[in-house]
Parts: sequence; structure tokens; C-alpha cells
Amino acid sequence: MKEDKTNILKVVGLAVGLPSSILGVFGVVYMLINKEIISPLVGLVLIVTIIFYTFFLMIKYANKK
Repeated sequence: MKEDKTNILKVVGLAVGLPSSILGVFGVVYMLINKEIISPLVGLVLIVTIIFYTFFLMIKYANKK
């Protein structure tokens, strides 16, 4: 029972942190694109990768028994 509650708290924590992580990554990627360090395509791939990895962790912790 204790482990189930811990996993739910991990999922909720990831869900609550998702918007701020998206905004943070977007800000860094925007700055890197403006300085022409990376291309817009690479920036988009970084943002999408962070989002999918967060969803992956949410599903992983939700299904853990």
C-alpha cells in the first residue's frame, strides 16, 4: 500500500511539473535559436523529447505495482 501511494505521488509530481518544464525548455530553446546555436528543427525535437519522456515516466510510475 505504501509503495502504491509513493508511485501516485510521483505521477502527480510529474503532472504538476510538466507545464513548468515545458516553459523552461521552451525558454532555453528559444534563446539558443535566437543566438543561432541550434536550428529550429533541433529545438522542436528537444521540446517534444522532453514532453514524451515526462509522459513515459508518468505511465511507468502509474503502471508500477
